[in-house]
Amino acid sequence: MNLYITIISLGVLIFLSHVFNELFDKTKIPNVLLLLLIGIIIGPVSGIVTTDFFGKLGNVFTTITLIVILFESGSGLNFKEIKKAIGSATLLTLLNFIITVLLTSYLSRWLLSIDVMSSVFIGSIVGGTSSAVVIPMVKQLKMGEKSTSVLILESALSDVLCLVVGLALLDGITQGVVTVGMVLSKMWKAFVFAITLGLLSGFVWSAVIGKIRSVKNSMFTTLAFVFILYGVVELLGLNGGIAVLSFGILLGNVEGFGKTRKFKKLFAFESSGFNPHERDFFSEVVFIMQTYFFVYVGISIQFGSISIYAAGLLIVLLIILLRVPGVIFLTGSGITRPEKTIMSVMTPKGLVPAVLASLPLQRGLAHGEIILDLGYSIVLFSIIICSLLVILLSVKPNLFGNIFKLSKDNKTEISLTNSDEIKAD
Repeated sequence: MNLYITIISLGVLIFLSHVFNELFDKTKIPNVLLLLLIGIIIGPVSGIVTTDFFGKLGNVFTTITLIVILFESGSGLNFKEIKKAIGSATLLTLLNFIITVLLTSYLSRWLLSIDVMSSVFIGSIVGGTSSAVVIPMVKQLKMGEKSTSVLILESALSDVLCLVVGLALLDGITQGVVTVGMVLSKMWKAFVFAITLGLLSGFVWSAVIGKIRSVKNSMFTTLAFVFILYGVVELLGLNGGIAVLSFGILLGNVEGFGKTRKFKKLFAFESSGFNPHERDFFSEVVFIMQTYFFVYVGISIQFGSISIYAAGLLIVLLIILLRVPGVIFLTGSGITRPEKTIMSVMTPKGLVPAVLASLPLQRGLAHGEIILDLGYSIVLFSIIICSLLVILLSVKPNLFGNIFKLSKDNKTEISLTNSDEIKAD
């Protein structure tokens, strides 16, 4: 592609993303879906741009996008809401993961005739929700604090779960040995140590951020520290995403508990969180990164066999259907029924399965092409169907009325744009 056309296109995409955000207020069409469709049109459909155009920079870009989104979303979470949401988020993550693994592994083995371990691998990499997709959609929907916290925490936890279990299974398949102990060992280390390192780094940065602000052009220094934190944690064999999320949560809440007497007795330093200018800056960076990210995901989609894509569509539909009971019973009180309806369809896949699905083929393992095509099909259909259901539910909030036992007089309404919370009338 011509260099100047590329530069013009990058500018046009930012303007379009702003337009799509405005359109959401009127049409309820998430900008995620529209940006994805642009990527598909200029990528696999027309062939104007291919993933080869980006080279190794593509993987670097997607990783940086995930880092920035997790960090910024963590800084916006409130400790009190996290306490309320962490139990529901953990249970929902585990239940959704287990159900998805069982369902996907069975259907992929039955419909596509692949071996057991390959089918379990596919189930494990699509067993969660995508932080990079869920977080922008949740913010556009302006849901309540608890429901927002549950969905963000679920996406972050499930990203780790899919990565750890998927990579452990892949190593086991390559070596010919897979044990439950090996998988569980990697899981608890990835969670516990990553969270600890993230929180400790947050304390350190809260002590020095005030002094760094006096340095000229220091706005990017926090993001620079976040990149270093992610890289170091990953080099240690842990999960950098969870560390970054923990780091953001602590810095986003340090102003609240950093001024208390208990904190001052325990720590001699003066802590500081983010000021409004920094929060606005991080929000702008996320907006730019996610705009290009979803177009890149669309470009990266590969259309394979029709039968494989039909299997992917069936799997996505069943995953959403089986998610509904979990949302009803595990999210607890403090979340309105319309919010639970939205949460029940909020199961898009994204970066993690797209990356992991390509690894078996790269390693020359059996059924690598089928795993790749099925992984991409599930990513594609999950984002499209999730977006369409969000549009539909914004117009007809009682769509799942019988399941959620919504009011008999059908007067329940959902507000997605005019308030900070979704409230049932």
